[in-house]
Amino acid sequence: MTPTQPATSVFDLMFRLAYRLVYPVWRFYLKLSKRRTQGSQVAVWSGERVLLIRNSYRREYTFPGGYLKKGEDTRSAARRELREETGIAVPADQLVLALSWSRQHGRSIGHDDLYECSFEQAPSLKIDNREVVEASFFAPWQVPSLPVEPHVTEYLTKRAR
Repeated sequence: MTPTQPATSVFDLMFRLAYRLVYPVWRFYLKLSKRRTQGSQVAVWSGERVLLIRNSYRREYTFPGGYLKKGEDTRSAARRELREETGIAVPADQLVLALSWSRQHGRSIGHDDLYECSFEQAPSLKIDNREVVEASFFAPWQVPSLPVEPHVTEYLTKRAR
């Protein structure tokens, strides 16, 4: 399947530049602070294929997701991020917690929850071409040839068992 990648405008390029400038600063801040972060992601399945996205400020593919907003739980954040990043709306009861992990970034600790959901037919994807620049469904056998975040490999390995 061809990745979803809309035409790029000048405004898209400006947003991408802003993301690329801000992201390393945010990572540096996290490394120095004692901040605890909580994130949430979603593995969307269509048949035997899983949705991966690529952000404009990262080289690796990952699952749709992001940080929680104040007062938000991980399931709500997963739903919100999935809708914002891909245009896919999913009811909360269709999200199943599949994996949780923590990681250290310097002095800060990040925790993420990964939910999964599935569709019989691939849902249509709508990306902003600013934060998310690519989205596509991949068969698990295709993933080892892609640059992916470590938790993507961990999840797919666990799911294959």
